[in-house]
Amino acid sequence: MLKLFARSTAVVGLALAAGGASAATYVDPWTTSATGGISVVFGDNGLGTDGAETVPGETTTTHSYVGDTFTDTFAFELPNGSVGFSLSSIGFVINSSLTVSTFTFNGAPVDFTNTPDGSGGNGVMALDGPFPVVEGGPQLLVISGTGGAEAVFSGTATFLPTVVPEPASWALTIAGFGGLGVALRRRRRALALA
Repeated sequence: MLKLFARSTAVVGLALAAGGASAATYVDPWTTSATGGISVVFGDNGLGTDGAETVPGETTTTHSYVGDTFTDTFAFELPNGSVGFSLSSIGFVINSSLTVSTFTFNGAPVDFTNTPDGSGGNGVMALDGPFPVVEGGPQLLVISGTGGAEAVFSGTATFLPTVVPEPASWALTIAGFGGLGVALRRRRRALALA
């Protein structure tokens, strides 16, 4: 049930993120919970789109797309604690589909799955953490693979400045912050259209 909720949250986030900023990689400003947790929505608006969006003092992004190969890097500036990630991408045709080959945080692999849909498209899902964070450390999230120029992905990074929680609590926290990130992205888009 928890995995289904997390995937549903990620899919909704992906759908909302697809029409966002004009840069390829984007990152929303952090949102902070009452417990001091931090959540940030990040992603790629289209592998064939140029540019990278950065939030000064919070996250720096880079985007590379050559041929059909992409590498997106997100450098997070966080204090001591732990962080987890969710990610989703759904492409129904080759030009809007991507396949992730590597997904790492500070060099440690983040679990993900690629699921071909049989028509040239692919679905990518990831939900993993917690990973330890040391203030001043590298804190680099790198996602690479291949895909069509219109392929997009969206994810949520959830940070807790506390002792590493148990896996079940951590998964619930990631899913909750993912939902919060989706709501904030929707509000940001609505304000931009007004």
